[in-house]
Amino acid sequence: MSFLQRLTEDFEYSDCLDRAALVATDPFEQMAYVAAFTVSSYATTTTRTHKPFNPLLGETYECDRLGDMGWRSVAEQVGLTNFFFSGIFFSC
Repeated sequence: MSFLQRLTEDFEYSDCLDRAALVATDPFEQMAYVAAFTVSSYATTTTRTHKPFNPLLGETYECDRLGDMGWRSVAEQVGLTNFFFSGIFFSC
């Protein structure tokens, strides 16, 4: 697993942010959903005991979850210390 894939893996539980956007009337419930999304990135760290591979210069990683989760992500290694994460594209 490369570092670019690890960056994208954090969006596995992005439905928590979708739910937070839907409950716009209760700020405490919104905060609970955002906090759940924030700590969800630690859900898979118990089985991961090694450091992720460093991506090569020019390496790209694309994750297309439009069918089941409604988002797509594209990440690229653009420099020796810089990552370019194009963001999440949501379908409407």
